[in-house]
Parts: sequence; structure tokens; C-alpha cells
Amino acid sequence: MAITTNILNVQGLPSNGPDWQVSLYSADLTGCEIIKAAVAANSIFLTKIMIRTATAMTITIGSGETTGAVTTNHLGPIDLDAASGFFPMSFGANRGMRCTSGLALTIDSSAAGAVWIYAEGKVCVDSLKT
Repeated sequence: MAITTNILNVQGLPSNGPDWQVSLYSADLTGCEIIKAAVAANSIFLTKIMIRTATAMTITIGSGETTGAVTTNHLGPIDLDAASGFFPMSFGANRGMRCTSGLALTIDSSAAGAVWIYAEGKVCVDSLKT
């Protein structure tokens, strides 16, 4: 069986740009939802994410949305079961996953069900990245 490589770009956080945090809830992530909206000529960095669900599902986290799905897959598919559906991830001190420039940080799931998401990171002005 073949293995698929996700596009993962983990690097040191830039010194410019604001920090961000979100706490989100959805009853249905199928069809792709935005965790952090795109900012033109900027990259979104994800430093930490926690996801909790009580429904068995598979989730994918990435950049952008195309036809109801994540455009560029960075993390996943990640299987969550109904009994212990919890996914925590941190990229460590002063590091983050860089999303595709100009695209939103997005999440998609294989099934409808209540999902809570906490995420934090930084927005980087690409022309000023240091």
C-alpha cells in the first residue's frame, strides 16, 4: 500500500504580526470550515490546536477550501472515536505550522457531529518575515 505525504511546513515563528486565539464549536464540519480566516499577503501560523468530539469521525486540517474540502492537507486524516475523541497538538516553543500564504486555516470532517476546537497561532506579514 502507498503512503501519502502531507504538506507540512513547521518553522520558527516570525517576529512580526499579531497573535491569535479562537474557541469554536460546530455541529457539522463536513463541507470544510474556517478556523482562522485568510489575510491577503500573509501566512497563518498554527502553534497549538485541541479538538474534542463525541462522534466518531476523521478530521483533516489544512490551508484553503476547494469544493467543500481542505485544499492543501497539512494534518490528517486524524481518526477520532466517539468514546475518546480528543486531539491535542503543539508545535513547541516559538515554532508553528505555516499555512499557504493568503489562504485560511481550515478543517474538514468525515461525519456530522458536535466538535469543539481551540486553536492559537500568529499571522505573519510575508514581505516582513524575519
